[in-house]
Amino acid sequence: MSDIAYLLPRCPRCGYGLRMVRGYWWCDVCRAPLASRRGPSIGESFRRAGKTIRRFLAPPPRRRPVLSYPASIGGTTERNLPLARCATCGALTPRDAVSCVHCGAAFGRPVDVPPPRPPPVTRISPRDEAVYRYIVEKTGEISLSKASADLNMTIPQIQASIRSLEDSGKISRDKGQGA
Repeated sequence: MSDIAYLLPRCPRCGYGLRMVRGYWWCDVCRAPLASRRGPSIGESFRRAGKTIRRFLAPPPRRRPVLSYPASIGGTTERNLPLARCATCGALTPRDAVSCVHCGAAFGRPVDVPPPRPPPVTRISPRDEAVYRYIVEKTGEISLSKASADLNMTIPQIQASIRSLEDSGKISRDKGQGA
């Protein structure tokens, strides 16, 4: 009831929400029916509530289409205009423009940001690969003594492999775990 209480009419004397009793609106605070003024019918109240709900659930109004330039190789368009990405909204804008064509943010001379380089590929030994697969199979939690028995390796070899895998970036320890 409290979810729709704001849709019901209010008492003109105290402002409390009214309820329908035998065809008349009744105020529970004033303890008097509003006989002098017959309020809206239940049907009218539901029609108003339906309008409000339809307005709430209606799709948002269509946005005006925004001019954008198609991206192609090298960051230029078919018109050979070099493009820059707006730092505020991320839209593509001609480099020689003084503001973003999408959001209007003013910007100075664009700065070319080099693409991120992939991390160097490091080769790992077969022993490290076996330890890595074992860790993955055990969902990241292993017992060194059980791993030693399962992999036919000594505990120092397993520890060295784990350090090597951590150094290469293939695995990392949880923050709560010690060395």
